[in-house]
Amino acid sequence: MDKPLSANLHKKIFPRRGTTPLIRTSTSCLVLIFLLGACVPNYRNSSADVATTTPSTEANTPKTIYLPQVSVGPSSAATDFPITTQVVALAPTHTAAPERDSIPTRTLTAIPPTPTVTPMPTYTPTPEVMSIEERRAVFTEVWGIIQSNYLYADFNGVDWNSVYAEYAIRIDDVNQDTEFYAEVSQMVGLLDDQHSRFLPPAEAVDEDQVVSGHDSSVGIGIVTMPASDGALIQLVFPDSPAALAGLRPRDRIIAVDGEPYHYEHGNLEGPQGSTVRLNMLRPGEKPRDVVLERKAVQGRIVPYSRSFPGGIGYVWVSTLWVNDMDEQVNGVLTELVAAGELNGLILDLRGNPGGWRHVLSGVLGHFVRGQVGKFFSQNNEIQPLVVSAPAGPDLRGLPMVVVVDEGTASYAEVMAAILQHEAGAYVVGTPSAGNTETIYTHALSDGSRLWLAQEGFRLQNDVNLEGVGVQPDVVIDVNWKHYSEEDDPQLLEALHVLGGGPK
Repeated sequence: MDKPLSANLHKKIFPRRGTTPLIRTSTSCLVLIFLLGACVPNYRNSSADVATTTPSTEANTPKTIYLPQVSVGPSSAATDFPITTQVVALAPTHTAAPERDSIPTRTLTAIPPTPTVTPMPTYTPTPEVMSIEERRAVFTEVWGIIQSNYLYADFNGVDWNSVYAEYAIRIDDVNQDTEFYAEVSQMVGLLDDQHSRFLPPAEAVDEDQVVSGHDSSVGIGIVTMPASDGALIQLVFPDSPAALAGLRPRDRIIAVDGEPYHYEHGNLEGPQGSTVRLNMLRPGEKPRDVVLERKAVQGRIVPYSRSFPGGIGYVWVSTLWVNDMDEQVNGVLTELVAAGELNGLILDLRGNPGGWRHVLSGVLGHFVRGQVGKFFSQNNEIQPLVVSAPAGPDLRGLPMVVVVDEGTASYAEVMAAILQHEAGAYVVGTPSAGNTETIYTHALSDGSRLWLAQEGFRLQNDVNLEGVGVQPDVVIDVNWKHYSEEDDPQLLEALHVLGGGPK
């Protein structure tokens, strides 16, 4: 599939050194979303092998390495991270688009001409052990795609030819496919841009599930995101064990089965009928234990919305990774307009790791039109970001506040910055991640996947957000995850700016 994706969405589901986690639910899908924060472009690669002999580092006998002759163009997909040559956007990486680049946790957890989004191919990995020739082919694919398409001509200070020589030897020395994939992942990690990453076949399959926004698994039915003391619940699926136990958004999971819980520990899935004991903390209340029985759960990642007194609408968008999130936001905005006079809008992008470029453009279309920025590649090719009118309400000129935090990354922070500079939106919170590279997804011959940072982004005034982030008009430096919706200082400031909230 060819599309840009935001780089930040990838992190949690596919852990990688230096990356941020994706949002997750009791299923692995959400976890993937949060981890993927990045913008993703399209996939493309073509290579031929040339055999060369080089001394082995372990013996005096020569070892054959296969040096590639590659002709590879821009990735096929763009997002805050792109996919199989596909475009998407995600959360801060320089930790993993034309849509932007870190995805919710899966308990459910990035320019050439704008690519169209097409479904990612489904691949079912086989248990067969790869031959040395197959491993060399995959290794050469990965190295060659990076050589031809990586955003930074200096490969972030890495001697990429030396890397080839070293890892060509290393991949010949492993015995298991898991070891081979670990070596390739480590090689990609040397780029250290927090967006680029490699996924073995099985993880690529899991990632495909996340893009649909649907989750089906055996668990407790929640979507979470990282918190300093555990994990914050973002979404509770209807009729799930979590819902029946009264869990709700903004509850925090502090411990699981008596052990401190960290988001990196993974989701809360398990065998059907098995139980799990959660130590929960709700803002303003004392910790309590809840015992849940896991069952098959189906859910969908959706935006959360409500109305505040004074005709102020509120929309919390947790990810741009779900491929129809722009349509969902359109529906929510339509409902807010239909419900009565809409005098202002709060768009909450806290914790949003980014996602797909078409989602970015689709949401922006309600508030701005025309060229709003430009993407650029390694050879300084420029691709303008042009926003057109969506099917839903035209809210241009509506007073607006965007709420961001350090977890707002990739296309999510691109969205916030465009609204701030082009639509006059007021930004409240803390500086965003500053991880706005667009990553492209490349589907490899064995079913594995490479997400590669191939494009940067500049606003109309030529400001590059990479390493800088969106700077709020008003900084409210608090840990909002420790507050209820009614007491959230950042949300209260947003309401105040729009003339609402407590008097």
